[in-house]
Amino acid sequence: MKNETYTLAAMLPDKPLQSVEPRLYRLLVQELERLHLHPYDVKAGGRADDHGITVYLRFGEELGQVTSRKFSWALAEGGDEEVLAFFKQSAEKIKKLMIADYFKMMKS
Repeated sequence: MKNETYTLAAMLPDKPLQSVEPRLYRLLVQELERLHLHPYDVKAGGRADDHGITVYLRFGEELGQVTSRKFSWALAEGGDEEVLAFFKQSAEKIKKLMIADYFKMMKS
């Protein structure tokens, strides 16, 4: 019998952000690139409904850190300032965690 572990990231029912809302994904990638991060440093997902879209960003070791935000369709389609503020804050958090993980790894 194979013993498999399932992480929270694997169990949540969201879809890749680039397929749910490509415009938001492009904004995220631009913000990541500004801090010299790569899109594969984060797992970006989204879940859409009639009221808007919830964006989930998973990062860190085994994608254990999650940050999310729900945007109404009006904000998702035209509220770049608020969306960019969320992506900027998240990208800075991702970068800090990656730096901390790097130094922790170097001490080992």
